[in-house]
Amino acid sequence: MSRSGLAIDPANRHLIELLSSISSGIASVNDLAGFAQEIEHALDQLCDAEYIALYLWDFEAKRLRTFAGRGFSPTERAEAERTAWERHPGSVFREPRLLHVPDVLNDREQQTQNSARSFVVRSRLFMPVMCRDEVLGVIGLASGTLNRFTDGDIAVLGFISRLTGVVYRQLLDRIERQRAETSLATTARRLQLVVDALPIALLSLDPDTRRISLAKGAGLRQLGLDPAACLGARTDEALAGFPALSDAVRRAVAGDAVSEQLAMGDRVISFQAAAHRGGELTVLLFDITDLRRALDELTLANSDLEQARDQALEATRAKSSFLAAMSHELRTPLNAIIGYTELLLEEHGDLASPGFAADLERVGASARHLLGLISDVLDLSKIEAGKFALHPEDIDLGALLASIDAACRPGQQRRGNRFVLDAPEPLPALRADATALRGILINLLGNAHKFTHHGTVTLRLREQVEDGAPRVVFVVEDTGIGMSEPQLRRIFDNFTQADASIARRFGGTGLGLAITLNLVQLMGGDISVTSQPGAGSVFTFWLPSAPI
Repeated sequence: MSRSGLAIDPANRHLIELLSSISSGIASVNDLAGFAQEIEHALDQLCDAEYIALYLWDFEAKRLRTFAGRGFSPTERAEAERTAWERHPGSVFREPRLLHVPDVLNDREQQTQNSARSFVVRSRLFMPVMCRDEVLGVIGLASGTLNRFTDGDIAVLGFISRLTGVVYRQLLDRIERQRAETSLATTARRLQLVVDALPIALLSLDPDTRRISLAKGAGLRQLGLDPAACLGARTDEALAGFPALSDAVRRAVAGDAVSEQLAMGDRVISFQAAAHRGGELTVLLFDITDLRRALDELTLANSDLEQARDQALEATRAKSSFLAAMSHELRTPLNAIIGYTELLLEEHGDLASPGFAADLERVGASARHLLGLISDVLDLSKIEAGKFALHPEDIDLGALLASIDAACRPGQQRRGNRFVLDAPEPLPALRADATALRGILINLLGNAHKFTHHGTVTLRLREQVEDGAPRVVFVVEDTGIGMSEPQLRRIFDNFTQADASIARRFGGTGLGLAITLNLVQLMGGDISVTSQPGAGSVFTFWLPSAPI
């Protein structure tokens, strides 16, 4: 009688001894490789079938793997593992049940494949490997004999399946526990290295006996304490040379929540104490002498900076007051010079010699230029002093643009430029300070004409809505000399031009764009510029349609 034909009966001593031996062998393994060998040996002894395979679930790879088998070549085994999920093993794993196929020709599921085996399969038997309610794999038997597997084979296979499930789960738990223990040990070693390297001192002690059970950290030696000598010693003995520290520990043991800074010689130590749930008291010491010194230096530096800031603000206010006063004192005589020059030209221009009239015109032009510069200085000083008052009104943009065109036409004609106005019809509604807007546009257009020769200067107007708020966008574009990146970074600074050669060639004080920036921002808008050397510049600013 074959082994598979033996009935499972208490009287069958040989089978009982064999099962006992197999159980002991499987239960004694400590790793998956040994486990696979024991299972393969058990299946070989108990199951008289041409083909035997143990599929177990690989939790890392998320698939069924062939852990043990008999009756096929390595190539056939690899193919069986690759197709296991689509065939009977996968079906039994997904829906745990006994699957007995007495005749594969009548297999309703049509999942029997012969391509990976060197023999023709006629009957099959599959049993899920389980531990409690968890499915861990499948054991499969196959034979070339029709209706090969008996109730005895099914009973033996069920015994092996249950034993395999229990041992496999134990092995998986053991492996996971070993990994966790290894990870924990690695983390503990790393933490130990960190604690030993940090400039801290960590003490743990029993509040009742006041004996130190833990002494770690490089800060202990920095304080003059020997970690080895501290272990097991009472705190009043180990800390005898540090009365402030000893007193803090005593108060912490008494139940006071202690978090303070201790003066220990020329050092300042941060003292933190906390009680564990287990009753032990942990003390953390950290030398903060350098930190305190740095904080004191920072406090002193901040005080110096505040004084310097106050002095600078006072100097700015004094400068603004001086500029305002001087500008006023200078504007009065300049207005008189301009007025008398125009009067002389009007009343005596026909009688005066041509040279005298030209001299008077130069005097008047110079006086008007100087008056413009002084007005810029006065405007800037008012803005910096916070005394520049805006007067919002509904602006007639058509009339404003016409007056600006007339004001800029001499510069345009002198440089041989073409002016283009690109504005929608009708013009957008705008409520702002008309004088300030006129000054902004004259400055930007004047600069565009000044730095463009026989080119094109364009003024564009557009309406936009940003975050639900309507705004009017002005774009002044020219085809002039352009600016580099370093020049762009300082173009809006006070008394600053692109470079010294610009001032020599074109004149100016470098206040126009600084005033323009301040006026735009005072009216609730913003301005930006893009430019490339030799390719012209584009100044874009926007104003809210109504004052904010």
